[in-house]
Amino acid sequence: MRIQNSILLSILLLGSAVQAPSAEAKDRSIFAQRFTGEQARNACKSGDVMCAKKALRIVKHRYPSLRHSTTYLTRGASGQREYVVKMISHDGRMVEVRVDARTGRVLGSRGY
Repeated sequence: MRIQNSILLSILLLGSAVQAPSAEAKDRSIFAQRFTGEQARNACKSGDVMCAKKALRIVKHRYPSLRHSTTYLTRGASGQREYVVKMISHDGRMVEVRVDARTGRVLGSRGY
């Protein structure tokens, strides 16, 4: 009986070690996909992407009632570079708008 309990306990502990990645690990993977400020500026200067200010103007034009919070360049799910522009609504909600960094096309938004 003790051996069975030991085996069962070992299996349970092993199963908990192999569970899905934590939210913290997912956050780290998101940050790993972000470009540093210097990388974003270099990509803008070389013409690979539009500058962050232009992406922000596009978003402000589309959502004029929102206030700007932050903008950063990241690699999207399909591998293309995109700006994530975070805005704050008049009632304090965070709105995230994704903009294709090459074309300026708004790819989507959430929280609005």
